[in-house]
Amino acid sequence: MFKDVIGDWPTDRRFILTSCDDKYFDQYFPRFYKTYKEHWQLPIHVHIIDPSDITMERVDKLDVTYTHCTTDKSVLKWPYSYETYCQAQRFILLGYNLLENQSVIVADVDSYALRKPNETQTHMLESNMAFTEYNGRMMATFCNFHHSRKTQARQSAIRMQQLLEQTDTIGVDQLVIKETFKPLPYNKLKHEEWIRHFDNRTDIDAKKHKQCLIYHEKGTRGKLKTVETTWIDIE
Repeated sequence: MFKDVIGDWPTDRRFILTSCDDKYFDQYFPRFYKTYKEHWQLPIHVHIIDPSDITMERVDKLDVTYTHCTTDKSVLKWPYSYETYCQAQRFILLGYNLLENQSVIVADVDSYALRKPNETQTHMLESNMAFTEYNGRMMATFCNFHHSRKTQARQSAIRMQQLLEQTDTIGVDQLVIKETFKPLPYNKLKHEEWIRHFDNRTDIDAKKHKQCLIYHEKGTRGKLKTVETTWIDIE
């Protein structure tokens, strides 16, 4: 599916993991990097799919660890294959590399931090597997993977790889997360407190989004909005 991953997996006990292709790295990573560094003050690891030379130059100058890979174009036989593969890559990478002492936050690259969690919230996030839920789904947008479920994390990575070769369904990562972890104990993060899984349609929506720890907009409108943080702000 993907050629060999280049780069080293972090050894930090706690860090934030995200993944993206070259386009999303250019568009969203400056904001991701700036806000999570400012508010969460945790190491960041980014996995980049099909990075350009400019992207490699940029990421090498930042205070992050990173891995990267090249897409095997021969497997892109479904209409949404590339998007689906990019969504799942962070969980596949995590499933094969999670260490015995690690508790890893996974976040969409187009999300950004608004504030730092308090002590109780931090414990809720890092002490176990942790997910928000919305409309019966366990959301992959923002979650935590804990070393106590290392075996299941690997099983989920294998399952994602299998499904990616069989289906063009967007959201393979969420499907497998629910299939694997729903039967097991995990910490439920309140989406009104942590991250709202709604399209931002009204002023009321915008206000509620900004009361959360993490800001993220679902839907096309969110993707069309201008990202104010640019590379000039972090280089």
